[in-house]
Amino acid sequence: MSYILLMATLPQERGPQKGAPAKGDVLVIVAIPFVENPALGVYKPSWAEVEQALPALKEVGADAIFLWGPYDHRFPEPGETITVLTEEGYIELEIGPAAHIRNYTRPDPARGTEQEFLSMVERAHELGLKVIGQLQITLATPGDFVYDHHPEWLLQSIYGAPAVHWPWAMGPFGFKVNKAHPGLIDFVVNTVLPHWIEVWGLDGVYLDSPGIAYCDLHIAELCELYGCAPGCEPLTPVDGYYSPEPLVRAMREKINELEAETGRELMFPAEATLKTWRDMPEEFVVAACHGEFWRWLWDERVDRSMGSYFDWVMDYQFRTLLKAVYDRAITSEQYVEFLLKIDRELDGRYTRLARFVNIWVVASPYIPLLKPDVAECFITLWGTATGDVLFIGSFLLPPWSEVMERLFGYDGELLKELFSKLVDIKERYGALRSGNIEDALIGPGVKGLIAYNRWDEHESVTVIVNTTPEPLTARVKTRLGEQATLVDLLSGERFRTERSSGELTVHMPAHSARILVEERGDYEAFLSVSPIPGGVVVGPVFAASPTPGKGLAPHEKKEL
Repeated sequence: MSYILLMATLPQERGPQKGAPAKGDVLVIVAIPFVENPALGVYKPSWAEVEQALPALKEVGADAIFLWGPYDHRFPEPGETITVLTEEGYIELEIGPAAHIRNYTRPDPARGTEQEFLSMVERAHELGLKVIGQLQITLATPGDFVYDHHPEWLLQSIYGAPAVHWPWAMGPFGFKVNKAHPGLIDFVVNTVLPHWIEVWGLDGVYLDSPGIAYCDLHIAELCELYGCAPGCEPLTPVDGYYSPEPLVRAMREKINELEAETGRELMFPAEATLKTWRDMPEEFVVAACHGEFWRWLWDERVDRSMGSYFDWVMDYQFRTLLKAVYDRAITSEQYVEFLLKIDRELDGRYTRLARFVNIWVVASPYIPLLKPDVAECFITLWGTATGDVLFIGSFLLPPWSEVMERLFGYDGELLKELFSKLVDIKERYGALRSGNIEDALIGPGVKGLIAYNRWDEHESVTVIVNTTPEPLTARVKTRLGEQATLVDLLSGERFRTERSSGELTVHMPAHSARILVEERGDYEAFLSVSPIPGGVVVGPVFAASPTPGKGLAPHEKKEL
């Protein structure tokens, strides 16, 4: 979607503010690496290696580990194709890289034995870590469990053969699984979930790509009427409406039932909230016909109500905001506006949001956000955003961060210190777990300079981040009174608000961040326990600056 279109979606009114969760109630999830690229020397760790790394992940502040593809699966060979029946007859479509599941109840043998897998889960529990497994039941090709053993679970086209993802260019991974099929629902609910939770001992099941992206007869008509971009043709039209909600509802009920039976706290998160293409305004379906797949992401008219079944979903829009800040495309005021829109009008209206900077090692548009010169900026924005679910992506923490160090110049130890520090800060300050946020920047209106206040009934926190390569002097408003003393939790430097206004003027070095709180007795011990490496202490500079100007919003690019 264009910057201008995204700007048009900004909320005009504020909804009710959400209260803060209980003190210290933060869920920190660390993803275990999963993808491999032998040509680049990238390998997924064995179950034994994961077990060995668990104490280090716990030290960072992890509450749970996230297992991508915990089951027996494969990836397609380069150039692998599937045979698809279309109006023009049979055609061959090359499939892209995605996990194809061969057995949902056997741990991935490429990472070790089942006993090693169970040992890893047991060790995680000993350390107080929950274990969440990713369930992908969206696609199938020859050799996969669904295709080989239950072809009746595949969504059927009007040509009497399996349907593929629509648009194909958006998700060229295989045939679509019909998540409304009673047999599939029974298998997931009465075989997969009990096995994962009772036999494997998992504490949560993450439903990957919960929607069903298919072309129905009306979409085929739209394609004919408005034309299609290459890869967006209605190859396999489907007659009827097929919603994933019956599966999602049944999974929620089963998770609740298993929670009661086991006496353990279980989680049911998912990737997203969207059901189908028909659950959004038609203009976005037409946009998809033209190759604009993600124009709907920021529109509050899209039906996201399926999110109410999930404990949390991935917040891709937040990462988009971070990239927009990095690109110096939005102002501080716009950053806060968009964050509030996510929380109150989009997915956050229905469920909690897991915020992350990056997920995969190959997500090239977002790799710069964690480079050593700016990592403190974006991890600070991550840790001080609204909400209470923090997701740390693959290959970002030792011992696996060497991949990012070698390929992209990351500093693994720096990332570990930054993630640990921000997790600690978020757990200590309830204001950072509330839904309250307001733009705090008075000036200058430089894109890439972000300042906001966070607060609850007990305290307030002022966050200032300068992502630009130039030193700036920021003038901000706080929620404190005149001549209040503030301390920067990242550097230890003290500031005092002005006598006449309670405002504050702060020197911000290039690529720097500050988290300012009212000075209290325990901050010295806090700073001495987990200081940010290379923290710089500089004196405050007082100067007048103009107010923020307007700007444009980011282009969304979803990571597949």
